[in-house]
Amino acid sequence: MSARLPVAVERLPLRVRLSAAIERLPESQRLVLALRLLDGLSAIETAGALKLTSREVDSRLALALEALAEEMGSARRRAA
Repeated sequence: MSARLPVAVERLPLRVRLSAAIERLPESQRLVLALRLLDGLSAIETAGALKLTSREVDSRLALALEALAEEMGSARRRAA
C-alpha cells in the first residue's frame, strides 16, 4: 500500500466538500476559476476566451475564491 494512500483517503471528505462548493458557484465564476486555476490560463487569456475584460476576470475569480473560503470555513466550523 502506498504511503500516500492514507493521506488521500483522509482528504477525501474535504475534496468532496470542495467539489460541491465549486458546483454551487455561479457559472461565470466557475468558468473563470476553471480556466485560471485548473487550466492555467492567464487573466488576459481567460478574458479573451470568455469575452471579458481582465478586470472582470480578476473580479470573478476573487468572488469565487471568497465564496469558497467562506463555505469551506463554515463547513469546517460545523464539523468541529
